[in-house]
Amino acid sequence: MEQHFKDAFALVETQGMVPAIYAADAMLKAANVELAGYENVGSTLVTIIVRGDVAACQASAEAGAAAAAAVGKLTAHNVMPRPERGVHAIVATHGIEALPDRRLKALGMIETFGIVYVLEAVDAMIKSSGVELIGYENVASGYISVLVEGDVSACRTAVEAGVLAVGRMGAQVYSSVVIPSPHPQIAPILSRYSLEGLA
Repeated sequence: MEQHFKDAFALVETQGMVPAIYAADAMLKAANVELAGYENVGSTLVTIIVRGDVAACQASAEAGAAAAAAVGKLTAHNVMPRPERGVHAIVATHGIEALPDRRLKALGMIETFGIVYVLEAVDAMIKSSGVELIGYENVASGYISVLVEGDVSACRTAVEAGVLAVGRMGAQVYSSVVIPSPHPQIAPILSRYSLEGLA
């Protein structure tokens, strides 16, 4: 990935994957920035890094922090106006390869604790609306996430059904969200969780 040493960085860190992806989408839509890094840090922490000019990064960080806090737990956010070369080198280790642009359908995501509950959720999600399961992740420390794709209405129905299914088992969903029109730059993040990679 090409390094731009005059760029600023905006960073948002969340507990769990679902608020991180929701934050990334909001960050990319809020200003003229590009995805610079994405990392499942461990112990449930997930970090999004975007680059751009300082004003764009400030707007992006604010949008990402608000989005993450709206659906889950925001653990940290920051803007680095003129990071040193060493910081760029560290960010590069968390870089994410660009993919050819493709129009993404709506996304529905649920994150809960444990495989037993997430399997019940995804079964209900697919049966309720015919969405397609496109991703799965064991974030860490028992946090498990699933991603489905379909039209907006189907994703909303699916997420509602998944949340209800987990609740019927006496558990709770940590985070759930529907992104009606995902930003194309989040496609490389989604590809990391592709079911094809599990085989």
